[in-house]
Amino acid sequence: MESDYDLIIIGGGCAGLSLAMRLAELGDQCPRVAIIERRENYVHDRTWSYWATESAQLTHLAKSDWKKVLVGAADQRVVVDCDKTPYQSIHSDAFYQSALRKIYKNKRIDLFLGESVGVMHKKNNLWLVNIQNRFVSAPQIIDTRPPKRTSDDAPILWQSFSGVEVKCGQGVFDDKIATLMDFTAGTSDEIRFLYLLPYSPTCALIEATVFGKHAMSQSELAAMLDGLIKKSVGSVAYEITYREHFVIPMGLGDYVPGSDPSYVTVGLESGGARASTGYVFQRIQRWAEGAVSEIKNGKPVSGHSRDSWVVRKMDSIFLRVLERYPERGPEIFIRLFSMRDTGSVIRFMNDEPTLSDILRIMSALPSGIFIKELMRGFFR
Repeated sequence: MESDYDLIIIGGGCAGLSLAMRLAELGDQCPRVAIIERRENYVHDRTWSYWATESAQLTHLAKSDWKKVLVGAADQRVVVDCDKTPYQSIHSDAFYQSALRKIYKNKRIDLFLGESVGVMHKKNNLWLVNIQNRFVSAPQIIDTRPPKRTSDDAPILWQSFSGVEVKCGQGVFDDKIATLMDFTAGTSDEIRFLYLLPYSPTCALIEATVFGKHAMSQSELAAMLDGLIKKSVGSVAYEITYREHFVIPMGLGDYVPGSDPSYVTVGLESGGARASTGYVFQRIQRWAEGAVSEIKNGKPVSGHSRDSWVVRKMDSIFLRVLERYPERGPEIFIRLFSMRDTGSVIRFMNDEPTLSDILRIMSALPSGIFIKELMRGFFR
């Protein structure tokens, strides 16, 4: 039985489009690909940020970049010079349109919009997927949907954030500095902070962010966000041009892939996001680049590569400390970004740490609580 496609991608979000756009660039060598996406059209619905290291991809799509970032709490302020690795932000609509232009130019890729996957099963080494009241087939599936997890797979912490893009009647923002974390008072079991990306003196993304044991809804973050908007713009008139709200699990247990290499899950909850930061965009780009290389060499596509044991252990200990001592969160992050070599923390957050980077970070953190958590880890 001949298949309809060589590859079916379920989900046309960041991961699905990142892979498809690179396959489209292969021209006539592109495999036959079907992308099944439930949304009917693409609009700006999220913002991705990252550090523009040498390995960063798609940096030409960045809406803005900042050569200085701020981390602060109360009367403490640390401004970090990141001129060599600017902090950048991509609006999803720029990414979507760039990917779609490439995909639509290649006739070997079909994008099915407004479609949900129905019945799906494997027969004679082919996957059969029901869409539009018919079955399409392929020898491999890349599923970018969140995998089904049990209650035992709960993350260590949740990162919940709700934000708006505002346009002001006059300049109120310093567009040379991005605010990564400006900590505010929270409850005893949460870490709360302002995240602010100033695109110009009159326009910025303002987000209320919470690290906590529970995911928070947009309504639960509304009062905090309103207060941060007022704090950021003062009495200046403004209009809201865009809203976003997301929750990211931090510190999920390692996702264990199924035994069938012809069915691969990727994306945010399948190893696509860094456990301790939630950064996902560049990790997905690296995966997509590797997946194309596998396809060109006649191999099945693999899922996300696991972080090294050292990085996984550091992430786990770091998150456990934040979970157990949330009141120390501002101190911990300020100490990190106060390091003499800020490149170490940037590389660590961007998944590119060297052993010396990890050692420097460990030496900069409050030793007592981290040693206690390390010891607890041996008995967990």
